[in-house]
Amino acid sequence: MNKNFEFFMPVKIYFEAGASKKAGQYIKGKKVLIISDPFLYHSGIAGQIGESMRGKEVVYFSDVEPNPSCESVDQAALLAREMQADCIVGLGGGSALDISKMVSCLTTNEGSIYDYYVGGSRSLSNRSTTLICIPTTAGTGSEVTNVGVFTNKKAGIKMPMVSNEFWPDYAIIDSVLTYTLPQVMTATTGMDAFCHAIEAYWNKNSQPMCDMLAMGAMKQILSNIESAYREPSDKEARSAMVCASLIAGIAFSQTRTTGIHALSFPLTAEFGASHGTACAITLPAFIKISSQQAGEKMITLIRYLGFETVEEFADAVEQLMQSMKMPTRLREIGVKESDIEHIAEVGLNAAIIQLTPAVMNKETVSSLLKSIL
Repeated sequence: MNKNFEFFMPVKIYFEAGASKKAGQYIKGKKVLIISDPFLYHSGIAGQIGESMRGKEVVYFSDVEPNPSCESVDQAALLAREMQADCIVGLGGGSALDISKMVSCLTTNEGSIYDYYVGGSRSLSNRSTTLICIPTTAGTGSEVTNVGVFTNKKAGIKMPMVSNEFWPDYAIIDSVLTYTLPQVMTATTGMDAFCHAIEAYWNKNSQPMCDMLAMGAMKQILSNIESAYREPSDKEARSAMVCASLIAGIAFSQTRTTGIHALSFPLTAEFGASHGTACAITLPAFIKISSQQAGEKMITLIRYLGFETVEEFADAVEQLMQSMKMPTRLREIGVKESDIEHIAEVGLNAAIIQLTPAVMNKETVSSLLKSIL
């Protein structure tokens, strides 16, 4: 019998090739701040979307870095306040979308992100600025979650922040924006989406609706990621990957993520790995231990995906990563054996690690990390 559960998804989703050029019709105000990474700004993609917002005053902020810092958030928020923005448009991968979430709140909430994030004494409330998120990768899922992840350079940590004010008003999914995605980004963001799906599925907070969404997303990713990687112009594969990423995002928006993402925080903040790489590198190892507390669910999953055993499934995922030239050992991203204990400690500080379907303590996490060193 299915257990009791709740499901809340307040984001209005538009999925259509070319939909990003229609973003202006969802903006009620007149002053728009588009937040994107430098590439999207200098390549003209952000400008093309801004130009389609006829009758609006559009300003651009492009100082978005990977693993966005609190300082970048405050810099963008200052600009939003000065121009009295009615609408914040986040354009790009998870970094741009996460900054946009916080900036949309700081436009009408006083102070710095530091006042609200990791030990801050204030709470966000009453966001009145419209928030539109337009992903340009098939992986983040941030366009349909109420989570933002920021790097606190003062403390040297990267941690998630959850707020109901972070739910975007609109998510505009335009597969055309992914057509020129480099191979390495196709691989890492695609595997990040896979992690979102499997972590939602085996999560201790899992529930039937998320299970169905997550299973479908995983199957769609496995069926299309190699085609999108090897044939970047394959429009069907690109559309399928964007759709799967969206569905995986909806699934984990209800459950949160687990140990994979908890351990990714120090791997990105301290070893410079991209978010997708930092997540995927521990994925096969987590698959192998997932049966400790999610045995029956994992059997259901692997049979649905066409595998016989959990070990076969884990090995196939690792081979998939290798075929896309992704690292599968921690030493490939600069981790040494002497770093293992510290990485485990930082990961254990993230509450989501205890949503993993296995015993998560210093001993077990260190052992997992050593197995992929």
